Amino acid sequence: MMLFILSIIVVSLAAPKSHQVTNLPGITLTTNMYAGYLQIPNSNGRELFYVFYTSQNNATSDPVVLWLNGGPGCSSMEGAFMENGPYIFSETNNTMYANPYTWNRNASMLYFESPAGVGYSMMGSIINNSTSDNQTASDNLEALQLWFKYFPEFSKNKFFITGESYAGVYVPNLAYYIQQSNANTSNPYINLAGIMVGNPVTDWTLDDEAWPYFLYSHQLIDDTIWVPWVNNNCTYWLDTTPYCATLVTKMENLFTGVNYYDIYRECIHPDYLNIPRRIRLNQSILSGIIECVPDNALMNYLNNNKVRKALHINSTIGSWEGCAYLDYVSDYARGGLAYYPSLIASGIYVNMYSGDTDSAVPTWGSINALSLLNMPVTRNWTQWFMNGQVAGFFQRYGDNLRFNTIRGTGHMCIQWKPAQGYQMFMSFIQGLDLA
Repeated sequence: MMLFILSIIVVSLAAPKSHQVTNLPGITLTTNMYAGYLQIPNSNGRELFYVFYTSQNNATSDPVVLWLNGGPGCSSMEGAFMENGPYIFSETNNTMYANPYTWNRNASMLYFESPAGVGYSMMGSIINNSTSDNQTASDNLEALQLWFKYFPEFSKNKFFITGESYAGVYVPNLAYYIQQSNANTSNPYINLAGIMVGNPVTDWTLDDEAWPYFLYSHQLIDDTIWVPWVNNNCTYWLDTTPYCATLVTKMENLFTGVNYYDIYRECIHPDYLNIPRRIRLNQSILSGIIECVPDNALMNYLNNNKVRKALHINSTIGSWEGCAYLDYVSDYARGGLAYYPSLIASGIYVNMYSGDTDSAVPTWGSINALSLLNMPVTRNWTQWFMNGQVAGFFQRYGDNLRFNTIRGTGHMCIQWKPAQGYQMFMSFIQGLDLA
């Protein structure tokens, strides 16, 4: 216990005092928390907003883990305050609560709002609205290097990068940039130990083409759509023929009211907390393919003036929103998979995971993407367990690449199956197989 107390004191003394969060409305802080801005040099004013929680176990030796949400253009405050942070909201409750499965039980957790212009990050000049995968990776690297200057006591700790969805591009791209930077001895060294991505955008063609197959294999469309789709060589990713387009319309019509991110989870209207209960129960409010995962409790919270002050939000910036509409150019030719061979060859630990009821980035697409690496399977597809029940399946490739599912959940699987997500996370940072 004394070692833990001393480690917290060291962290408090070394970190920038102006960034320390001393109170957080709605919760009693039980861990050291910091929030502030990381200025990107020579960028026409780009600044990334970050939140950082020190480990509740041993901050001096536990790893530092960066989490990135996807989009592109969606805020990592979703991860911090709805998924794996120590204080979170549910989708249908305005009350913040302590997360028993917070990842900072055994790791110091860092969250970036990236790219610049997302959430409370500062875009700077309007010309910065136009950005790209490589610019995002470069800015994240610059921000990390500055963050380690602010927190030098963590520079020797193992460093991991994690994220979900479009972070399937952000994460391996940033890891590659770190490796390139580390090769230059004049640059500050970042002790990169591994990456983990969930339901990740990996190979655009396979991820998108997986959607019709997912619908058919989960009984959301029938043979009257699937058979002509296959027989006419229809594609969802590439430009489609007029006839194939009619099949897409039929698929989308049948999908109305189904949760895109977890087909077996209720579709909750995105403005759920602001809709009277009698209207919520009317199925007509669920029209088309909508966002079924509301974050309005988080939006209301982060826009509270007391919260803004506690988090040191720049007073010139407007309201927080979950996603920003940037002029974002994705590298469709490379996706995220292009960086894997170099990362795997370097020996860092690589983990891809998938909630298996997600239609947004289906498991089938992720597995097929990994098959393109042509790596030997060193641990065949097998079950892993929690409390005597099958929690999912996993497979190992070579020495340092693992793929695993979390059974019966979707895109934000660590939000919806937090205990399983925590067990997976712990095995990842320890370099162990799931049991």
